[in-house]
Amino acid sequence: MQANDFSQLLEQLGSSERDAHRYRDNGSVVELTYGELVAEADRLARGMQRLGVRRGDRVGLVLHRPRDFVPAFLGCVRAGFIAVPLYPPLTLGQLASWTETTGRMLATAGASLLLADPPVAYTLRNLREEVPSMREVVSIAELPDGGELPRGPVSDDQVVFLQFTSGSTAAPRGVRVTHGSLWANAHAIMVDGLRASSDDRGVSWLPLYHDMGLIGFVMSPLVTRTPVTFISTLDFLKRPDVWVRTLSGDRGTISFGPNFGYALTARRTASTDGLDLSAVRVLGCGAEPIQPDAIHSFFERFSVAGLKRRAFLSCYGLAETTLAVTFAGMDDELKVDQLELESEPPDEDGSGLHLLEHRVPVVSCGRPLPRHQVSILGEHGEVLPEGRVGEVFVEGPSVTGGYWNDEEATNGVFVDGGVKTGDLGYMLEDELYVTGRLKDTLIVRGRNFDPTPIEVAAGRVDGVRMGNVAAFSIAGDLTEQIIVAAEYREGDLEAIESEIVHAVQRDVGLTVSEVVLIEAGSLPKTTSGKLQRSATRDQYLEGTLGLVRRRTDASAVA
Repeated sequence: MQANDFSQLLEQLGSSERDAHRYRDNGSVVELTYGELVAEADRLARGMQRLGVRRGDRVGLVLHRPRDFVPAFLGCVRAGFIAVPLYPPLTLGQLASWTETTGRMLATAGASLLLADPPVAYTLRNLREEVPSMREVVSIAELPDGGELPRGPVSDDQVVFLQFTSGSTAAPRGVRVTHGSLWANAHAIMVDGLRASSDDRGVSWLPLYHDMGLIGFVMSPLVTRTPVTFISTLDFLKRPDVWVRTLSGDRGTISFGPNFGYALTARRTASTDGLDLSAVRVLGCGAEPIQPDAIHSFFERFSVAGLKRRAFLSCYGLAETTLAVTFAGMDDELKVDQLELESEPPDEDGSGLHLLEHRVPVVSCGRPLPRHQVSILGEHGEVLPEGRVGEVFVEGPSVTGGYWNDEEATNGVFVDGGVKTGDLGYMLEDELYVTGRLKDTLIVRGRNFDPTPIEVAAGRVDGVRMGNVAAFSIAGDLTEQIIVAAEYREGDLEAIESEIVHAVQRDVGLTVSEVVLIEAGSLPKTTSGKLQRSATRDQYLEGTLGLVRRRTDASAVA
């Protein structure tokens, strides 16, 4: 019998002895069949029920190891608990702010139980007093044994889990991912988009508290019985070459990552000796703007290991649509359009930079998945013609149920059966090209500018950490001024500042008023690695940005 929801699918998989997951963590390897995975999930679900959790209750998960997280999450799915995946503390220095943010999200969710890594569980015990709904904070090892597995009917509009948004332009909100939207998106990804089967093998280092890792590699592969190897995210960040070495050793065929993952792996893989990437048929990229240079460098670096350029697959998605919206064609190579930009008008006296034509590369994110539609909206909600930049609007069965306990935000984003994404882009020959975020738009002399091309131009300068640049604007005497904050790597500071100004003028046609060089790791980012430009701007104005050197009146550089 064919399953039509994940609860039913897991029931069927409970008797399967096929290989399901391989967990690689700091040199250790653990393998589970589907039957073993479901049995472990059921054991944890019974333990949570013994602590008083009931169907529909929210369960916070702060578990950094995939080996712990996956069975706990699937246990919630099996029992009808609503899982709330949350990111673990990244550094001890951020522990206080992380605890505060985690408490707010748990309070928003109304969570009754927090299941966490042992040190985290100990640290967060006091949340039982601070979060009114919280009854218990425990580690997996502290869950009691025994009891009956709670069961019940499942409907399409029933919430499976809350996916908190990344918070790149606003406070994180809990997206209500339903059984209907999750099932539709998983099928669209695995069957329509990837044409996957049980003969494939996924490989993922992506964090499981975000949708690309959780939906893309935990839930969706269940539909096609595709086995997956999970790499610890911390292992990848310490040794990025573990990604390609696992793809090689496990004969992985499908993997995904954001743009920075490709750039980091190409730069920090010392040798390709012994690598065999000939089995790889899909390497997807999404979650942040795709930079052609980073992708080209990755494929050039590993072509000697048998990696095929046609394996690259660009995509677009967001939490509010469960995950994926568009996929490039399976046999398409990287497709880049040249977007014509408006440049700064000349000063009133006729001086100043004025380029009539200027173009920047924009990567195609492919076509909408079957039964999904993408349109581009203008300022007043009108549908714009092909080639015009506006807000990306998505309709289809993957659209989620809105935000948890936030009717105002839900009504502002989920309209007319679709989602106003807040992303800027345009359609060309039925393919989507994403150019940036609506709320990050710079307004200079009354004209709108996307910060991404500015950041790309600055990121190419020697001494700047590529992908670690934020452009924003502040009020000036006559008009808004463009500020560029860039993480410094090496080289002469004054020369780097001057070259950033030159590069932005040359490549984008805009004048930078100030360059701020800051220490590595200082730029505010979300837990998924996205730039937080508004937070960068706030820290700049407060004087708290991780300053190495600030150059004032950089626009004077010829």
